[in-house]
Amino acid sequence: MTIQFLRAQEADLARAVPRQVLLEQNPGFYQEFRDFLVNRMESEGGNLFFRGPSCQVYRVSLAEEDPVSLTGLEICLMETQPDASQISDETIDLDLWSFLEWLLEQVGGEWTPEALSKTGAVYRVPDASERD
Repeated sequence: MTIQFLRAQEADLARAVPRQVLLEQNPGFYQEFRDFLVNRMESEGGNLFFRGPSCQVYRVSLAEEDPVSLTGLEICLMETQPDASQISDETIDLDLWSFLEWLLEQVGGEWTPEALSKTGAVYRVPDASERD
C-alpha cells in the first residue's frame, strides 16, 4: 500500500474539517523520525498532506497542547463531509500504517518494515503480521 503526498493547494480543503486520528506526544523518541518530519514539514510550509490507500486525505502537523505546552505530532483526517460519511477505524488504521511504512522507507536506520510488523503484532494491530 502506498500513500501520495499532496501540496496544500492540491488537497481539496475548502470545506474540510480536521478530525484528529493520532497524537504522538513524544515525536522525538526516535530522533531520526522527528528530524526527518520537521525538515519535511518546514519545506512544505508547516504541514504535510497525504492521500492514503483509501483515498482519504490527512494532515500531518506539529501540535501544542495547553496548559503543559506539550508538543506532539498530530495526524488529522481531513473530512470533507463530516456529517455525511463516517470513515471506519479499520480504514484509518490502514492509511496510518501506510504512512508509517513510508516513514520507515524514507528515514532508514535501525527501524525496518519487519520491526514495524513485529511491533504491530505485539500491539495487536489488525493484520500486522500479514503485512510483511
